[in-house]
Amino acid sequence: MKRLVQLLCLIVVFSGGVFADNLSLQPSTTTPALGNSVTVDVIITGVSDLYAFQFDIDFNPAVLSATGVVEGSLFGSIGVFFSPGFIDNTAGTITFIGDSLSGPGPGVNIDGILATLTFEAIGVGSSSIDLANILLLDSNLFDIPLDASGTAVTVASSAVPEPGSWVLLGAVVVMLVVWGGKKGLRANRSYQG
Repeated sequence: MKRLVQLLCLIVVFSGGVFADNLSLQPSTTTPALGNSVTVDVIITGVSDLYAFQFDIDFNPAVLSATGVVEGSLFGSIGVFFSPGFIDNTAGTITFIGDSLSGPGPGVNIDGILATLTFEAIGVGSSSIDLANILLLDSNLFDIPLDASGTAVTVASSAVPEPGSWVLLGAVVVMLVVWGGKKGLRANRSYQG
């Protein structure tokens, strides 16, 4: 029995089985300020024979507003059917993001970016950004198993601007004059006394 299990493991390893280690989201920042943009790369690692993909994105529409989706570098020069999907900022979704190769031939066997999403931070608070309805296909149009992980961002209110350097310098000068004047008055009183 032990030999049979070992043989089956070897067959799986050497049969060129198709697996994707991970599909993940990588934001440019996890703490954007209110009113700023944040980009999120959809990254795939450990894949072999990736021929086509499709996925949806879910986010909190009270915190983020999706502004665009562009094709990633992985299929950028070879993909022929890129779909940026459909943005619904009321529901907090981007649906039917996808890309595909065309014609016979193998899929790609390298790590890379499938798509880049752009959001505007419109509300203070936290938003998860999650992958949904994921479909990865190999060149035989079979499903590729995967692990997927989302991300989260926390939008902070805009920082209070610091006083200008001239205002700060002026305040220091006024303090020195007042302090120096008081010291002079004390010296003058002790001299007269």
